[in-house]
Amino acid sequence: MRVILGGGIAGLIIANNKKESVVIEQQPKLGGIFTYDELLGLKIPFHPPLVDSQFDYFKSEKINLRIFSKKEKFILNKLKVQEIPKWLSFNEQMYYITNLSEKIEYLSKNVRVLHSNIKKIVKDKIITNNSVLSAEEIYSTISRKYISEILGKKNELRSVSFIEFIAIVPKRERQWDIYINGDDGVSFSHIINAYWISQQYDILYVLIPFVASPPVWDKIYSDLKREQIVTKDEIVGFRSRIIRDGILIGEEKEEYIGSIKMCGRLGKWKNFTLVETVLDSLRC
Repeated sequence: MRVILGGGIAGLIIANNKKESVVIEQQPKLGGIFTYDELLGLKIPFHPPLVDSQFDYFKSEKINLRIFSKKEKFILNKLKVQEIPKWLSFNEQMYYITNLSEKIEYLSKNVRVLHSNIKKIVKDKIITNNSVLSAEEIYSTISRKYISEILGKKNELRSVSFIEFIAIVPKRERQWDIYINGDDGVSFSHIINAYWISQQYDILYVLIPFVASPPVWDKIYSDLKREQIVTKDEIVGFRSRIIRDGILIGEEKEEYIGSIKMCGRLGKWKNFTLVETVLDSLRC
């Protein structure tokens, strides 16, 4: 049996390409960063799947973006990185993937899934909180840092995490679709207004970076109000989650850790875009 660690888009693609495979995923929903949810009658992706060019694996539509920056020269210092990853870079014209939820649903139907937490890996044995699996081959699309730690291997990998706050608000005239704020005194760094999802509402994706612990919600709401983005009373629906290992720092070139093949963004520990993640997973 082949075991794939992680049920995001990378894990699902690999599982569909491997016979007699099982996916281990700790979250109740598959899809990873790009999980979808229903809110106010809208199908909302937990992160907007924007890419800089068309890609045959998906259907997409062209989107025009107005980009506004405030203190952008300080954004690297705010994010504590040396360069902005491609997935967090925006152009005035991009493509929005329109069939990602259908693709995830299709891939999910064809795989066997075990929703569980991985506690330990000993040779070909994967020990979870409720079972022990013997694997002929192991592919990991989860955090390379975590895999190294449970195998007792040293690493110097680091990352920046994010709170991703999705606020649904009534539509109003804005001067931007992408808002970038490098002010270290402001909790959020990027806001994406996915205006194309709904004719009635603006879907605001607010990215709040942190390393040790996230800022308190009172601070986040205060910053959104002070920067004239949105007030708490305007929000008619919301979702939030934490994206661990949002920006990846450090590098390890080996494709394997022990007998485990590392694949995808988190496995390779590279700041892949969605397209790069798909291409890597198809080759894995």
